[in-house]
Amino acid sequence: MLFRKKPVPRHELLKIDGRMLEVRLRLNPRARRMIVKVNPATGEVSVTAPSRRGLAHALDFAQLQQDWIRGQLAKVPGPVLLGAGATIPFMGTAHEIRAAARGPAPVWAEDGIIWVRGREAHASRRVQDFLKKEARKVLEARVLEHAPKLNAKPARITVRDTASRWGSCSSCRSLSFSWRLILAPDFVLDYVVAHEVAHLREMNHSSRFWAHVKSLVADIDTPQDWLKRHGRELQRYSVKA
Repeated sequence: MLFRKKPVPRHELLKIDGRMLEVRLRLNPRARRMIVKVNPATGEVSVTAPSRRGLAHALDFAQLQQDWIRGQLAKVPGPVLLGAGATIPFMGTAHEIRAAARGPAPVWAEDGIIWVRGREAHASRRVQDFLKKEARKVLEARVLEHAPKLNAKPARITVRDTASRWGSCSSCRSLSFSWRLILAPDFVLDYVVAHEVAHLREMNHSSRFWAHVKSLVADIDTPQDWLKRHGRELQRYSVKA
């Protein structure tokens, strides 16, 4: 059996008010029409076309929508560099990043401060590596806590930098999570883990699936509401401005 390769998104440049913006062009045959989107957290501009013919004119379509794009970009908060002087959420609590001359590790958290050693040019990367490491540790521990309760066992657990999903469960029982969950309050991270672990039993969103989720976390409304209100803000934190 032959499988078609998934179309790889293209990136083009669009000039608005003298500023060159990178636009992500992608093909989605399930789309009913041409769609322009601006990520409200990162400012990324994308155009989705329903056909290859439409994809050829996607940049022109974005040009026609430049007034709308300009308005959406004006609402986007600026990125937060993971460097000394920045304040970021860590497990839901504000932490200030400070430079340290010496300490027990390259990066560590203590009393509302994230300390980072080494050259300033490498600080943001080191902080991000620290956050990813902490995310992996907490996420793996939470999966191993919840999975036995449902008599389930994941084949693999990965932590990535995803913009569209906080977590996922594949048909081969692999769980994947966004490292940015370590920035959110604990009850939010715990809910996302419970959600994906429940998919190890039910690869759908049926009533049985939600019963599994609720058996792991009693309150699902509060974390869902938090993600709707604040989830996109977690995409602001970056290793580059």
